[in-house]
Amino acid sequence: MNPESTSNSRRLRVFASLDPEYEAAFRTFLACTDQKEKAMEFLDQKVSLLPRRNTFLDVGAGNGKLTAHFTNTFLSSIAIEPNRSLVPELRTRCPSAKIIESPLEEAAIGCQADFILCSHVFYYLPKDSWLRSLETMANYLGPDGLLAAALQNPETDCMKMLRHFIGGRFDLTGLGREFSSRHPSFRTSVMTVPAMIRTSSLEDACTIAEFMLNLVPMPEPPRYVEVESYVRANFGRAGVFHFSCDQDFLLIQA
Repeated sequence: MNPESTSNSRRLRVFASLDPEYEAAFRTFLACTDQKEKAMEFLDQKVSLLPRRNTFLDVGAGNGKLTAHFTNTFLSSIAIEPNRSLVPELRTRCPSAKIIESPLEEAAIGCQADFILCSHVFYYLPKDSWLRSLETMANYLGPDGLLAAALQNPETDCMKMLRHFIGGRFDLTGLGREFSSRHPSFRTSVMTVPAMIRTSSLEDACTIAEFMLNLVPMPEPPRYVEVESYVRANFGRAGVFHFSCDQDFLLIQA
């Protein structure tokens, strides 16, 4: 078999959050972007304005990397993570947090929260459950509490790439409008926090593209050469690859 033909037919890897390939791709992404730093600055500023910091609730806490950032800011922390394979690392990172190993709709919180975070979870939920999930979280807000749900802005370079290869659109603005129309007593807004990916390495740029495309199921992954060609054409400028990964925060205040 022609090696070049084999290379051209190679398709993107499909990996889950526990796979070593995922961890390696995620590390490459973090090394090349300011997204996490910008998000933390934004959220820290919002949390600093809360009149009380008694209880923090993280919905879809994953392995606890983000949860751990806030556990020392609040008197108590609760982490909801139904994927039990992630719980051991979550417990290690957040030993003081109460961990609930159930889906949101089955979780028994038992208190009101001053700050609720739901970071990049809606990708993995059916669209027809978005509003119900948001309402469930909002019901746990205490007086003057804040709920922040995050997804990538649908017009980022990363999301345009996802639509090009796989299809689908994730937009918190419409969800915010729908929630606001049903619950006018809450203050609802969407704020965009700019972020950028920069790297001079084509290999790293393609690894990050692969990571981003794994946000959604890929029953038929695109060929690697097609993704590489897209990255070169759309993100490459003067030997450096730039692509936006701005985050939208849907903010709901009690």
